[in-house]
Amino acid sequence: MTLPELMVAACVTTLVAGAALTAVTPLHQGFATQPEAASLAQRTRVVAELLSADLRRAALVLPIRVGDVGNDISRGIFYRSDVFSAIAEPVEALAHGLIVPSNIRTYHLKQDSEGVWQLMQYDGHASDQPAVEDVVALRIEYFGDAEPPTATVTERGDVRVTYGAVPPRFDVDDPADSWAAGENCTIANAGGQYVPRLQAIGPPGITPLSQAVLVDGPWCPDASHAFRFDADLLRVRRVRVQVRLQASRPFRGPWRDVPDETITLDVAPRNINVAR
Repeated sequence: MTLPELMVAACVTTLVAGAALTAVTPLHQGFATQPEAASLAQRTRVVAELLSADLRRAALVLPIRVGDVGNDISRGIFYRSDVFSAIAEPVEALAHGLIVPSNIRTYHLKQDSEGVWQLMQYDGHASDQPAVEDVVALRIEYFGDAEPPTATVTERGDVRVTYGAVPPRFDVDDPADSWAAGENCTIANAGGQYVPRLQAIGPPGITPLSQAVLVDGPWCPDASHAFRFDADLLRVRRVRVQVRLQASRPFRGPWRDVPDETITLDVAPRNINVAR
């Protein structure tokens, strides 16, 4: 075989080998990312189950962190779009200031010392632990009753409300709050008639609740209580949570790219007081 023939043969061999590597490398990289893609899908399911379960059991959902550590209320913060606290205690007791919440699940994002974003679960006391890693976005929206709550008196003299806390009788002044006799944070006493303290915010039905609506008062139990919340949060009937998760660090980028997962949850808390 002559030298030119050897050179041609070498070139052809090199081209064939290069083509083979070009075909095999993406396949190898694809196989390498499959376990991480499965892990990302599993973490997405865990996030959905955690958030849905705690929202369903809630009697009250607040757009802030509450508890013994890092309490937003003590800092004058009453709305954050990337935090929520699901509270299980009865609204009646909370709105009248009879108790402070202790059965709490707060979810928020935090970046650890290595720069990894985590979905944190706080129990309202000392435990603030990472629940799922590589959660990079959390956004919460609230939807509620556009009409204000109303109160009526039955033939037997019982007071009934469409939602929220039941006001005292007209001649009873609750010493736990600063409202007048026959009143609470959602119902006023207008000369022996119950009238809504809240306003209609749209046509009858479920409507988005903006940040402005949820931070302008009136406050339950009242504005002087250490634990207080905007009375419009008693309107909430549905909570929408959008979460975005990403692959772990080695599987991001053009060569080992596992795309982000984004989920949207619409949850109707089961324990919200309606038509009582």
